[in-house]
Amino acid sequence: MTGHRLFPYFLIVTAGGIWGATFSLALIATAQGAHPLGLSAWQVVLTAAFFLLAFLFSRFTLFNIRHLRHYLILALVGITAPNLFYYYAAPHLSAGLLAITISTVPLFTYAIMLLLRFESIVVHRMLGILLGMIAILLLVLPDHGFSSDDASFWVLVVIVCALLYAIENVYIGRGVEPSIDIRELLFGSNLLASLFQFPLAMYLGVDEPAGWLVSEAGLAIAGIAIGSGFAYAMFFFTIKTAGPVFASQCAYVVTISGVIWGIIVFSEQHSIWIWISMAVMMIGLALVSPDEAAPDKVAEVKDNDSTAAANSAD
Repeated sequence: MTGHRLFPYFLIVTAGGIWGATFSLALIATAQGAHPLGLSAWQVVLTAAFFLLAFLFSRFTLFNIRHLRHYLILALVGITAPNLFYYYAAPHLSAGLLAITISTVPLFTYAIMLLLRFESIVVHRMLGILLGMIAILLLVLPDHGFSSDDASFWVLVVIVCALLYAIENVYIGRGVEPSIDIRELLFGSNLLASLFQFPLAMYLGVDEPAGWLVSEAGLAIAGIAIGSGFAYAMFFFTIKTAGPVFASQCAYVVTISGVIWGIIVFSEQHSIWIWISMAVMMIGLALVSPDEAAPDKVAEVKDNDSTAAANSAD
């Protein structure tokens, strides 16, 4: 099955469908009134437990003290801050709108790479960033009829989350050695995040007891943690087998499935401005996506490793 030419498509569709569902699960979790810090604390603990369980079935480096800096940066920038922002914003927005904002991650990633001079200026990709900014304005400026009077503010909050994810992407791409197993990074960063969040939640008196996990909100958080774990595994397997350019198409699936899940679960109805924003965002995402001729970093690393092994054997 894994050798079938359609298998990579199965992976990105499945991973995108799971990730898209997490926005609806976040709304379910926050609807019960639990504190965002308590929600995030349980999510990181369950995610770390997921990768610990994965370690028992597929041996990999679980934790390396030399990579502590990587774990810490990802725990703060890629997990703790965006988790809290999302859980604070979720009650004020729709699942579909949350899903649309996540598609700005590739746009921000390219913009950051451009500012840091890791990428050269490409006209059509710059146009993609411009369309992405227009799509954000279409989400913020019109009145979409949300119950929250400050919905536009919460849209900007989740846009900040997307910016943080983009910073995380750039850091992983440029600051983390390609030889480090992504499962190690995910376990180590979630472990550190849990060691920070759980004591803070207990100190502030917002921690949820273990029995809370069997509640509707607790099951939703468990679904986010486990689902994201599976989605990450499939996404990074796609990168290794089909390349990062192909895997980047997962962003389309996440956005579209997130909107569809919101319609299915909550019967969400969106204004014409949100649909226009989604269309503009998809066009911008298509323009920003790397060309097929772009170098495949993972393949390059694998080739270098193979060459090194051959030289050692000689």
